[in-house]
Amino acid sequence: MSPSNSAFPKNPKTIFFIFVSYLLSLILISSCAFEEEQLYSKNEAEGEFIRICKEEYEWGVNTKFIGNTLWIYLPSQKDIFKFKANRFAQISKCMAVYLKGDFAEEEFYFEYQFMPVHKTEKDRGYTYVLSDEVNEDFRSLLNVIYRVYLNAEEQPEFYVIVIADIVNGVEFIYTIYNEDLKMAFNNAIASEEQYKRFLQDIRGDLRIINDSTGRHLTYQEISFSQFLTEQIAQRIRYEFASADFDSCSRPEEKILNIFSYVLRTYEFGDFQKITLKNLSTGAQITKMDWELEDSKEF
Repeated sequence: MSPSNSAFPKNPKTIFFIFVSYLLSLILISSCAFEEEQLYSKNEAEGEFIRICKEEYEWGVNTKFIGNTLWIYLPSQKDIFKFKANRFAQISKCMAVYLKGDFAEEEFYFEYQFMPVHKTEKDRGYTYVLSDEVNEDFRSLLNVIYRVYLNAEEQPEFYVIVIADIVNGVEFIYTIYNEDLKMAFNNAIASEEQYKRFLQDIRGDLRIINDSTGRHLTYQEISFSQFLTEQIAQRIRYEFASADFDSCSRPEEKILNIFSYVLRTYEFGDFQKITLKNLSTGAQITKMDWELEDSKEF
């Protein structure tokens, strides 16, 4: 999945923080999560995962392994989103009206355009978040992953979890790195950092309607460079959602700090340079790998 410009909720943190509260509760029950200690083979893990989903939750999930990536499709007839009032007034901010990243031939290449956005009378003071029922399903789904795939001989490197509202044709997608998931279960990373590491996307498509098997999806293996590219793009969107106007017109320093933090955190060295192109000014800069400086956490 390439980085996209999918519309996120006005306050996407709301979605994630609800999820995190559930996620952390899993740690408290982890000691009793397994009926017995064993290491599942790949086929056994798939069968056990589907069995638990069916018998304990009455879900008809579909799974597909593509290389290092496990796709999980959960069709639902529940409304994914609900509306609620904004907790905080919307303030002046900097919006990424265009942001696209790519990685090829050991180079990260990002194009972007930012513009300042002010609060207007059209802001009606509401946003949308994941419904409580869907949040509960997502929490339970992660619990099943923990019980099965984190106790398997062959663990996926990435999970792509798709929860689809097959009545209204909307789906919510998480892409999660296995090592990040382990750290989350063990409370080794803060909730704010989890929110930035777990890739989130929202899609609407008429093909989702009545699709109980996930036939509309394009299944593919997630590469590590692709995952980092999308995570960096996601962090940029979130960082600039509350940035000041100076950052909006001169974003390069913040973007390079995000690159530095992510690449050093994941110890990714299989790149030679980073190229940034500002479509608003036409300016383009290139930084070699050795030119990146240590960065604070983003």
